Amino acid sequence: MSEWSRRVSEATHEALDKIEPAVQAAVEAGRAAMTGKWRDCQCQCGSAHPADAGVCDGRAVMTRRVSGADVSLCAPCAVAQGVAEMKL
Repeated sequence: MSEWSRRVSEATHEALDKIEPAVQAAVEAGRAAMTGKWRDCQCQCGSAHPADAGVCDGRAVMTRRVSGADVSLCAPCAVAQGVAEMKL
């Protein structure tokens, strides 16, 4: 039972770590939609999510910390990066 409990706890924490950025992205997307202030996406698509080339729409809706710097990302790139980092 303790092994099962540990595994469920780890999976729950991993899921919450993935959900939190999604919620933040949704809030930032809502802010950008309401204000009309879209930034340019600065995603390095070729290295950040090479399996999802061409998804970038160019309109940043969130900021993510990458190598100590804030990088503006569009929603498709943010999702693609999150999926690329998921443990399958």
